[in-house]
Amino acid sequence: MDMKQLRYFVMVAEELSFSRAAERLHMSQPPLSQHIKLLEEELGVTLFNRTRREVKLTDAGAVFLRESRLLLGQMLTAVDATVRAAQSDVGTLRLGVATSALFDLLPRFLAQVKAAFPGVDVSVADMQSQDQVSAISHGLLDIGFVHVRPDRDKLMHIPLHHDTYMAVLPEAHPLASTPKFCLADLADEPMVTLSREHGPAVYDAIVASCYEAGFSPNFKHKARNPLTIFQMVRLGFGVALVPRSYASSGYPGVCFRDLPPTAGKVHMEVIWSEKHATDLTRRIVEEVLPRLMPKPVEEKKADARASAAVGEPR
Repeated sequence: MDMKQLRYFVMVAEELSFSRAAERLHMSQPPLSQHIKLLEEELGVTLFNRTRREVKLTDAGAVFLRESRLLLGQMLTAVDATVRAAQSDVGTLRLGVATSALFDLLPRFLAQVKAAFPGVDVSVADMQSQDQVSAISHGLLDIGFVHVRPDRDKLMHIPLHHDTYMAVLPEAHPLASTPKFCLADLADEPMVTLSREHGPAVYDAIVASCYEAGFSPNFKHKARNPLTIFQMVRLGFGVALVPRSYASSGYPGVCFRDLPPTAGKVHMEVIWSEKHATDLTRRIVEEVLPRLMPKPVEEKKADARASAAVGEPR
């Protein structure tokens, strides 16, 4: 049995006429009848009841028609997916992101992918960095945006982004409007933070920043995601330190205060597996990721001088 026989059978079943089916298939009727007879012999069942006046499906034939249509549909899907994959500018990109990448890095990346590869569908999973390392190592993800980790050495990785910290305070908090503000001002404040289980890199970086500022953070409340942090701060549970990109959420009832770069940074990098990389993954790495990478200091200065020369705002 092959797909050609299934197609012949479906055509006869739809027309309930061997002559009309043969005409649609651009073949003569005797070979078509012979194919159906051979199919029935192979299956050991009668698919059609034939008389001189009409052709009808048997009960077994009706079941086989349903299943044959499914098989033919799956074959077309497989062919289409194969052709799309070969074109390398269409298909699905399986992307993992650490939560802090959702606010700034991911929107910029998606805009670049859409512009360069409009036929690509992106599937996004919010995952901890260590889970992304495992998933990419096993070919379950194509690209990951992770916090810098020592366990990704067997994967391809390049620095991509870093965020400084901001303080999050209730709008009515005395420190929300004080003219001078620094990280040490939070030394006596109860704090809300991502649990280390859900954000180990961010958690450890915040602890290190507070130690550098001369105090040990009083992590009184733990959260699983940024929105929970903001709501806890809004309700007066405490204050928080978060990557600067989180401020783009515009969460009501809280105030975001700038902190100097010396308060610490969250470093992000992109990872992928050369072993499991598809042509699409390689093209995105080569064509899209360089546009997201931070410019060298000298290049930034050159851009600033060029903008000033034409009267553009810096």
